[in-house]
Amino acid sequence: MLIKEKKLLWGLVIVISMLLCGVGTGYAAVSGVCSDCHTMHNSQGGEPMRDDGVEAPLSALLLNDCLGCHTTTGVDPFVGGYPYVQLASGATDDNCLAGGFFSTTMGMGNNDDNHHGIGNTSEPAGFDEIETTWYTGTSDGLGCAGTNGCHGNETDLDDMAAIKGGHHDPSAYRILYVGTDGVVGSGAKDYEDAIIDDPSTSVVTSGDDQNVNIYSAGVDDPSISELCAKCHGDFHNESGTTGDSGLASPWIRHPTDVAIPTTWEIGGTDYIPDGDDYKHNPVGYDDATFDITNKKATCLSCHRAHGTASNDLLRWGYSTQDAGSGDEYGCLGCHDAQR
Repeated sequence: MLIKEKKLLWGLVIVISMLLCGVGTGYAAVSGVCSDCHTMHNSQGGEPMRDDGVEAPLSALLLNDCLGCHTTTGVDPFVGGYPYVQLASGATDDNCLAGGFFSTTMGMGNNDDNHHGIGNTSEPAGFDEIETTWYTGTSDGLGCAGTNGCHGNETDLDDMAAIKGGHHDPSAYRILYVGTDGVVGSGAKDYEDAIIDDPSTSVVTSGDDQNVNIYSAGVDDPSISELCAKCHGDFHNESGTTGDSGLASPWIRHPTDVAIPTTWEIGGTDYIPDGDDYKHNPVGYDDATFDITNKKATCLSCHRAHGTASNDLLRWGYSTQDAGSGDEYGCLGCHDAQR
């Protein structure tokens, strides 16, 4: 091969590598050496390159699957800008990221589990068989992404195919979609690590130092609650209403994406989202734009997506809520008048 041809070839390789590895993309895009995540041939010296030692290659020639990458042998959920949803030990409600954490042993139950057990074949609580025709998790098992998971599109069964490109050029909040529309949101750059570790940390809602997630709860944009309703449609449907109860009161099911009355005091104050009160009672906003006068309840006001220490992925123990003063107000954090 001529020297000029070699230079052209290596130039193309470098350009392609830059494109694949997200050079120049915005925050949350993967950066660094491509071989940190991918392998060319899945073999070296006759041995598989996958981190788990399995011979069969993964989609996109990745070295690991979702949990393989987002699991650590350490006890810190956030190291070097990298989020972990499963720890070797030490994961608690006070040592996790915004989405919570997976147990080291995945459960296969339904309502009583404290996490979304990957591989679980139980029917999702509040599952709408008529509306959710694409879900095959009852036979294939719950996944992280795709047809039977939360991230990426709902048309690919394979996790990697469903989130394709999402780490390089994220066009949706946390690679989450409702249909073909990306969920609207603004993420904390440390996945709320600092404020969960120390609830007295001052809240920053925008800019380079944003340390809390700002969720969408508007009916005009795909909201975080609409995402949950894709599988739990009999709890809350995708338009943000409350199933059979409509928008009437008294409620049959808890409302989501509905404005909280401005006369309410949440956590005993005119809701300034800081400290334990924000940690246990996050709210959403129209267009994921922080507006203290127009806050709305979302599914994540009460639950964490991956898991918690409590049943039903709740942010607090439902049966052990403190009806008096204390940090874990539970339901009474929002319903302060009932205290």
